[in-house]
Amino acid sequence: MKTRRRFLRAAGVALAMPVLECFAAGAGRRMLLISNNLGVLPKPFFPLAAGRDYALSPYLAALSEFRNDFTVFSGLSHPAVEGGHSTENCFLTGARGPTKSGFRNSISLDQFAAEKLGQVTRFATLNLGVNIDKANRSLSWTRDGVLLPAEDSAPALFRKMFSQASQTK
Repeated sequence: MKTRRRFLRAAGVALAMPVLECFAAGAGRRMLLISNNLGVLPKPFFPLAAGRDYALSPYLAALSEFRNDFTVFSGLSHPAVEGGHSTENCFLTGARGPTKSGFRNSISLDQFAAEKLGQVTRFATLNLGVNIDKANRSLSWTRDGVLLPAEDSAPALFRKMFSQASQTK
């Protein structure tokens, strides 16, 4: 009986593969937002010219095969967001006065996009970090200005993305 079930399950997956590939072709667009606390050297990173036909910078040349899949924004600033490292909380919000008493953040760009685009992928957003203190560091904020903790554990992220829900015996 177990062998038959295993065979039927495997056959179902095999038959569904072409259908799944068909859905993948129409998959939703994705957004990747990165904050580098140390910044980047602007000359080797940002293209010199604007528009679709810009010459790739040395850093972006490594991504040349994906050129049509990404957009580079430069020259952005957040007026009234000053105060050093504490302003990284406003990287995706642009909320003013992060060092002032009573500061309350606003919705971050990733969460705004997730609200507008809806659930087109398994996870509307994945908020990831590296070497962070979850209580204090994140780039994602709700519409009410509440910090959404970042996941900085690779094993926990793997379980979330690839493991099935635990089954009780």
